[in-house]
Amino acid sequence: MNRFHDASTSPVRGEDDDEPSAGAIILHPSPYPSYYAPPAPQRYRGLSNQGATCYMNSLLQTLYMTPEFRTRLYQSKMTATTDLDVNIPFQLQKLFANLQLNTERKAIDTKALTKSFGWNSSDVFQQHDVQELCRVLFDALEESFKGTPDEQMVNDLYQGTLKDYVQCVKCGNESSRLDNFLDISLVIRPFGSSQMMRSVEEAVEFFLKPEMLSGDNQWDCDACKSKQDAVKGLKFAKLPYLLSLQLKRFDFDYATFNRIKLNSQVTFPKYLNMNTYDPTSGAVARKMSLERLELSEEAATPPPAPRRTSFAEDDADTWSADFDAASLLAQGPFVYELFSVLIHSGSAMGGHYFAYIKSFEDGHWYNFNDSNVTPITEAEVQTAWGPKASPAATGPSTYYYRSSHSTSAYMLMYRQVDPTRNRDFLPDADLPAFLQTLIHEDEARRLAKEKEREERARMMQLKIVHDGAQKTLHVSKLTPLADVTEQAMALFGLPATARDTVRLRNYSEYSNLPLDTYEGREHCSLAQLQIYAHCCLALEQRASVAEPWEAYDPTALQLLVRQYVPAAAGQPEHFTEPAVCVQIAEEATLEELVALLSAKYSIPVGRLRVLHMVTSGYWSIQTTILNTSDAPEVLSQTLRMDLKLRQGAELYVEECADLMTWSLAKELFETRAQRITIQVKTREKELIKAKAAVPTDTVATWTFEVDRRDQLGVLKEKLCVFFDLAPRAFKLYRGAEKGQELKTLESTFKSISLMDNSILFVVLGTPLQPGEFNVVVQLYTPKPSPPETAAVVLPPWMHADELSLCTKLVVAGDMRVADMKAQVLAALRTTHPQAEHLRLRDLLSSRRLSRVLLDDLTLAQASPLTMYENREFAAQILEAPETLPAAHMLYSVVLFDRATLRFKQRREVAFEMNGPWLDKLLAAIEAQFGIPPSAAHLAKPLQSAEVDVTEVQELSWLTQEDGGRLASAAMLASYGERLVVADGRVPLLELDKEEQAALQAAIELESVTDMLGTVGSASVTYGPALPLGGSFYKGGYSKPKETALFIRTTKGPSSTDSNPSVPVSPITGADDDDATTDDKEYGRSGGPELFADLH
Repeated sequence: MNRFHDASTSPVRGEDDDEPSAGAIILHPSPYPSYYAPPAPQRYRGLSNQGATCYMNSLLQTLYMTPEFRTRLYQSKMTATTDLDVNIPFQLQKLFANLQLNTERKAIDTKALTKSFGWNSSDVFQQHDVQELCRVLFDALEESFKGTPDEQMVNDLYQGTLKDYVQCVKCGNESSRLDNFLDISLVIRPFGSSQMMRSVEEAVEFFLKPEMLSGDNQWDCDACKSKQDAVKGLKFAKLPYLLSLQLKRFDFDYATFNRIKLNSQVTFPKYLNMNTYDPTSGAVARKMSLERLELSEEAATPPPAPRRTSFAEDDADTWSADFDAASLLAQGPFVYELFSVLIHSGSAMGGHYFAYIKSFEDGHWYNFNDSNVTPITEAEVQTAWGPKASPAATGPSTYYYRSSHSTSAYMLMYRQVDPTRNRDFLPDADLPAFLQTLIHEDEARRLAKEKEREERARMMQLKIVHDGAQKTLHVSKLTPLADVTEQAMALFGLPATARDTVRLRNYSEYSNLPLDTYEGREHCSLAQLQIYAHCCLALEQRASVAEPWEAYDPTALQLLVRQYVPAAAGQPEHFTEPAVCVQIAEEATLEELVALLSAKYSIPVGRLRVLHMVTSGYWSIQTTILNTSDAPEVLSQTLRMDLKLRQGAELYVEECADLMTWSLAKELFETRAQRITIQVKTREKELIKAKAAVPTDTVATWTFEVDRRDQLGVLKEKLCVFFDLAPRAFKLYRGAEKGQELKTLESTFKSISLMDNSILFVVLGTPLQPGEFNVVVQLYTPKPSPPETAAVVLPPWMHADELSLCTKLVVAGDMRVADMKAQVLAALRTTHPQAEHLRLRDLLSSRRLSRVLLDDLTLAQASPLTMYENREFAAQILEAPETLPAAHMLYSVVLFDRATLRFKQRREVAFEMNGPWLDKLLAAIEAQFGIPPSAAHLAKPLQSAEVDVTEVQELSWLTQEDGGRLASAAMLASYGERLVVADGRVPLLELDKEEQAALQAAIELESVTDMLGTVGSASVTYGPALPLGGSFYKGGYSKPKETALFIRTTKGPSSTDSNPSVPVSPITGADDDDATTDDKEYGRSGGPELFADLH
């Protein structure tokens, strides 16, 4: 609407209106803000994208905008017994009817259609090729229509026939066969060529261009009884009414072994003249003779690059406004008009589909982009040709041309210009009656559900606080506050007669303070009062109507006050609840506050003690007496500036005989603040039975209150009485049955950070003494490494698959290693009776062995690791006693054979650290592998990741001459780590390309085998399977797996079916836009299980 109008065009005026001057401009206010105006209604509806269904939406809109297809689909018939939920033709009918009749909606949902395809929720997130979908959908329709009069619907419209022929040059004998097609795939870059096709006409010419079979490729002619030169090619035997052309823009780059997208410009005409290929025309015969002559002359030369044909050069610009298709129709009937361009934007790895479609109703072009449909010009349609290559992008590498403009036509739809066959769309009134009824009923249900959704959207939760309790109220945001007050009264059980004594006011959950009272605004709705979901309101109640409501002063200091009540007969000491909110000026003094509280609680000023007490977290308890005396310097302190009281500060009042006496209120507050509840749990059946407890999941729970300043022994004494057990008969574990054992009973609950509702487990058994620990001993059985071992991959350096549980012991840090070995040997007597000698080592959490513990040291002295509960050690059975020096280093060394590029045997090497460490290490390696120190090359590979023989060659190798660079062995590797040694005298094997490929294949196979657990760790691996040639440790990228496109369909009725064909009956189920329980179950099950895959 234009906001400015000339006076002459303004609305009709009354007789008494003043006549404006001739040049006056009247300003009409716009009904919308300047920054918003409602979108103009769309002539056509879009389709919602379910995830990655843009390719399907583009094809469906093209089919919908094809008058002949839409009309035939509306008129199609199926048996009435067909299951409509999986009936593809019916769901397509319903979708098209929704697109045509629901003019008020911007986009239509496609969930019902994809459900009939047998797709589940994951299938709609898989992007596929639009041409592939076209073929699969047509196959599904043909299968669904079998046995009905519409069985040939797709073929009647889209099917053409190609003649594949071979003709002898000498005698003219021809062998041929006929192949039907629904679309034609046109090559953009011919195989082996660097030149691109520049137009659709040129691509069609290349598609039909014959080739000469000569030389070794001669054809065995039946008529000549010998091999002869022949012409092989394709020609049209029948042209379809609707011609579908695919431009093969996705190709394979043999230089990078990746899929690529060809973004070069390929022009397409508005009118495509196919009369040249009319099988009944003599022009074809003349054309074939010329081509045969041309091929004979060029048989000995390589095939030329594709070139533009003469007929395309002579054609006028069909996109010109002056172009008349009659000039083409004069040449023959096979003239096709472009009406749909399906476009792909993106790369070969993914992108987005949309369609430019011409409406046969108004002759205009539209951009159908999922839910959006906008008009466009023919000039915009021509942008789908793709970008024009720059002059520099020529020559043999032209096809590598890349452009940031990756939007180009991928599929073209043409309709034959034939007034006898061209049809208009069915008017809305002519649609099948059952479809009209169905759509109207569905739309009514949708609007009702939309209204219901809006009502639900208006509903919100309010928190109502009253008398220390909090409840939740569900109410519409349009409800007046007065009505909400009545609902809140009913929620808390207040009688209706008390309506005049209650009110709702805003409440802060953060500071526990009442806020705005909404006085005089009770008639306003919650939305008008800006009361939103999850807001908190306080329901206040006064004694009578005569008592005035306390006014809310937003500038005042609000304090929460509780009164201390001393113990009386049958009633313990306590504080009054809930706290009372007191308002006082921020600049008020302590004297004014004491006077206010004295009047409120009827306590004389001289006997009223005011305390500020608060707990902050678990550790902080602050108690302050504000009026320690009645001295003027004390009472003159300001609340805000001097006493630092803030909004919501918690105060306590206590009546006392004298302000100098001991404060019972302070003592009670501190006692309560220090009280915590401990949950005591157990799985011991005899304890549960003795206490007649009802366990939950075999665990019984009791609660005990303790003072966190007390020692743990206080609770254990209570438990001894509770369970009737001796103190040494049970253990206390923290948090879980196998958690940390609490051994020091002298520790306070506060010192060991036991908080409120902490869990302690009671387990029968002798408790450990301070300094004792439960440890786990694993038996280490190294895998044998025979001399003939040869591998191309070293697995990660871990020993998980070489460890098995040996025993569990109780040890202390001052226990000698020899004594612990004796206990381990005793545990091994039943399984390894011959074991006499052991090696004991630290076992790291990474499942890697570390330091060897020496017999004459204590555990604390022998290991650099601290003692802790459930720490692990590794025991290894030895055939003879072992003597290692106090200062030693131990490595696991693997031999790398340079002559075969293989890893050979693994040996353990230990050497003394006193003196030149490298010389001693090399001497130990010589004793194990026979490599002299001068020829030994050392390297440290990755420990936590696999290493193959190609990566080992890239490591930094250390020789005897380089040893001076490292001051200690620790700079080379840590204790127990893995090293690789190679003999420098052996020349490194050099491989040719075939041998390199074979080695890489062996590495990949061995890597996958290791990951699957047949070599190395047998632990379960979660996550995606390792791709061949990839590694989780190397950070390799694996392309997502492509899934095949399919549509499941029920079989159509047989031709002998006795049931007559009738129009499909309307569905009466749920609306497309709402997923029912059955829909969700259908999606979870992956669609119908008994349907056959068409593709």
